[in-house]
Amino acid sequence: MLKRSEISVDPSSYVDPQGFLFHHDGQIYRCIRAEARDLFDQLTKSGHLARLEREFGLVATTATDLQIEGERDALIVSHPRIEPLSYCAEWPASMLWEAARVTLDLAIELADHDLILQDAYPWNILFDGPRCVFVDLTSIASPDLSALWPAHEQYESYFSRPLTLMNEGKGNAARALLTNNIQGIDLETFTTMASAATLLRRPGLLLSRAIEKKLQASQALKTKAQDMALKAATQTKPEIRRKFLTRLRKQLTPLRRTPKGDCWTHYYEDINTAFDKQAKLNIVGRLLDEHAGASVLDLGCNTGVFSMEAAKRGARVISIDASESCINLLFETARTQELKITPLVADIACPTHTGGFMATQYAPLFERVKSDTVMCLGLMHHLHINARQSFERIATLMSEVCTSTLIFEFVALDDDNISLLSGLRKIDYSLDSVRDELGVHFTSIETHDSDRPTRKILLCKK
Repeated sequence: MLKRSEISVDPSSYVDPQGFLFHHDGQIYRCIRAEARDLFDQLTKSGHLARLEREFGLVATTATDLQIEGERDALIVSHPRIEPLSYCAEWPASMLWEAARVTLDLAIELADHDLILQDAYPWNILFDGPRCVFVDLTSIASPDLSALWPAHEQYESYFSRPLTLMNEGKGNAARALLTNNIQGIDLETFTTMASAATLLRRPGLLLSRAIEKKLQASQALKTKAQDMALKAATQTKPEIRRKFLTRLRKQLTPLRRTPKGDCWTHYYEDINTAFDKQAKLNIVGRLLDEHAGASVLDLGCNTGVFSMEAAKRGARVISIDASESCINLLFETARTQELKITPLVADIACPTHTGGFMATQYAPLFERVKSDTVMCLGLMHHLHINARQSFERIATLMSEVCTSTLIFEFVALDDDNISLLSGLRKIDYSLDSVRDELGVHFTSIETHDSDRPTRKILLCKK
């Protein structure tokens, strides 16, 4: 019998009446309360739970003999740890689309068995490399007979509306709004941001917004509408719910579009042929062979040329870049080639911060992506010049996310790319000064050639 003091309840697991997620002895468990366990016992005995795991992306679940004080007759199950934790505000359109697909496909399958997903919440999704996993087991429930799908507005706020904005080229704005884990992108915000073409194709949106404004302006009218809805409520048959969900699934399909390129997506193809690109691949590949740990973080990954080299060597890779186009392409490549890469959209100089209630519910990006080996290639000058970060701060950042080995590319002042970035601010540094700052955090630093004379690869070990 586990005492409450011996477990750590997950801070995001606080609204589910059917149970809660907790951590104990380095493992992840879920408590399914006594009043809900019959459903999950039946799903297990029928083999349906295993099918949902195998075919519909539901998280793997194993029953245990554990018990928790105060939770009499509860069922305690274990789940595998999926890393890294990532949130929808860090996903490009292709990853958000995949999360929406898994959510709807699972909901449709459950409707065939007269069950529902209570939530259509992207925080219920994790990416195991490029594989999408629905992790909230107790979102599965028996339906409220009068509700078509209680999670519909949630689905619109966190999937349909942001995907539409992303397809209009407004990915940065959509992801910024998705940091709101309570509201997402509401109808009012969406109608002010969406293009005229989108609103013309979906005139019902403006009508819905007009009705919403009327109801918000009059409490009496709002109460009357609620009373009418309750009186009109009828039992929803499973086949009607399934048709509704299937229609949403069809509407999702055109929101998956080929990612558009930007100035960075063809960087390695367009780079001056005077530079020996293969030499850099060979050097980094050799260093990965000799020094890569089980986990690798690729900062400023571009389209993932070096991330793929690490993944092909068996590492679990996290790839971060500010270009949504690059991350979209890397995600699709990782899916096609079945590489253990989790690509995320983030600005290294301004990463995802703590979030949720009291800013304690969701951990910041750099806390979630710490890795054995960190690659920082072709990024140093962007952090120092564009982001105006000192080398002291850059070295501290590298140390913070790296537990063992840093592969860091030095870019000299006479590198062609420096002149494109420097602007009016005086820039002054040297290989020795950069090595000195890194040396505060790393006990040994080796210098290797890169793809051009103005660059060096620094192998830094803690």
